[in-house]
Amino acid sequence: MRRVPTVLAMMAMGVTLSASPLASATGGDEPEAQSADMLAMAMCGDRKQVLSDLQQQFSEAPMAIGQVDEQAVMEILVSESGSWTILATGTDGVSCIVSAGEGFQSTTLVRGVDI
Repeated sequence: MRRVPTVLAMMAMGVTLSASPLASATGGDEPEAQSADMLAMAMCGDRKQVLSDLQQQFSEAPMAIGQVDEQAVMEILVSESGSWTILATGTDGVSCIVSAGEGFQSTTLVRGVDI
């Protein structure tokens, strides 16, 4: 995935990131088995900075948001080229990249017909 090297380059340019508690939920007991994709999913930072970096690097903008619980919201950011990122943001303003990829397609689902 070509996004991973770019996200890692953002780290090298001084974007403040920290390990995510979400990373421990992957269930992998073998650190050597973790791929670069898993490393990218463990990145966190100030929400405004993360959104700014995703806009600059990938032209991604928020498309959808949903409340996870009283402590967090989940956001989906998408670009016109189809790249996408899912962020989890806590009440402290820290956003963590949960997942990212390419080839996003939006569809409208009808309750009772499609779901």
